[in-house]
Order: sequence, then structure tokens, then C-alpha cells
Amino acid sequence: MPTPHRIIIADDHQLLRLGIRAVLATRTDLEIVSEAADGDTALNDIMTMRPDLVVLDITMPGKSGLDILQEVRLNAPDIRVMVLSSHDEPHVVLDALKRGARAYLLKDCMLEDLHAAIIAVLDGHVFLSPQIEALASAANDTGTETLTTRQQEILRWIALGKSTKEIARLLGISPKTVEFHRGQLIQRLGCRDVASLTLKAVRSGLVDPARDQISA
Repeated sequence: MPTPHRIIIADDHQLLRLGIRAVLATRTDLEIVSEAADGDTALNDIMTMRPDLVVLDITMPGKSGLDILQEVRLNAPDIRVMVLSSHDEPHVVLDALKRGARAYLLKDCMLEDLHAAIIAVLDGHVFLSPQIEALASAANDTGTETLTTRQQEILRWIALGKSTKEIARLLGISPKTVEFHRGQLIQRLGCRDVASLTLKAVRSGLVDPARDQISA
């Protein structure tokens, strides 16, 4: 029998931890090896036990989930982390993705979504809950597949935190051309700011937090 994937749950609400256990109870290929109710214990367990996956809350006593994401990314980048949080603010979601979260779900998500996210992340994919995907969709349903190759390139570099001048240099075009395409992207994708553009890029697969280093 294959060795089960080892999982740590970090959340200060016991009922939520019990709920995650219940979701995974029938899976013989998944094993919860530790539960932590505060950030300091969670980080210690993660670094000591080196699990395959961490299910992480953002707001806990001690170190925050964002702090833990940063520590894991710097010191144990092979450990996959998914966020399960009540925070739906775009800047919090974006910050978590910047710090390496492979999935982001809200705590009122369907149990099926939680299960699907765990499997997706363990398989090396990125998973965003429907509510979080809606943030990326913004005002309309226009997808990145309708963009030109140049616009997709610029969207990717914007999401990776490059400035207008840096993008112009990388692509061999003028800063004015970059600004023109940026305006077109905002209009066509219904995004109001860089955070929304970044979420759109992640959702479409142009940027992968598991592979790319997203910067502010």
C-alpha cells in the first residue's frame, strides 16, 4: 500500500479541525499527522514533521497564517500549503498567493470543494474556491483566452510585479505601448486594479503560485 500523504491542520477552531477530519476520514491515502490551534505550534510542527500538505487558517493566536506561508516558502518550499479562511478581502487573498498558497478557500465552502482542493493541491495544481474565482472574474465573463499573445505576456508580467519600464525592456517595446495594453487589459477583463489582474492571471493559469514568484 502506498504511503499516505501526511497533512497538518492549523486552525484555532476545534470544530473546523474536526470537520476536516470528517471529510478525510474515508481516505486511506491521506493521514492527518498533527493539529495546531495557534501559529507558533503550527510552524514548529510543520518544520519538524515536514508534511506533504498544510491546511492553514489566516488568523490565529501567535504567528499569522501569512507569516507561516512566508516561512514555509523560504525554508521548506516543497511543502504545499492551502488556505482555509473567513477572509475574502482581495488584498488578503493576493498576499496569500504571493507567499505561496496553492489554494484559497473560504470557510463556508462546500465540503466537496474542500476535498477537491486537497486532492488538487497534492496533485500539484492550484485551486481557488468559487467565491475567490469570482474576485478574479471581476465585472464580466471575458476570459484571458480572448487576449492577444502580447496582452497575455503583459498580463503575466504585471501579475509578477514588474513595472511598466521593466515590462517594456523585457518585451522590447516602449513604455507607452505597455501602458496602452494595461488599459486594454483592465477594460477587457473587467479588472479595477493590479490585484484583480493578478487573480485573473492565476485563475487562467498564466501565473502559478507553485512555480512563479509573485511580488508586490
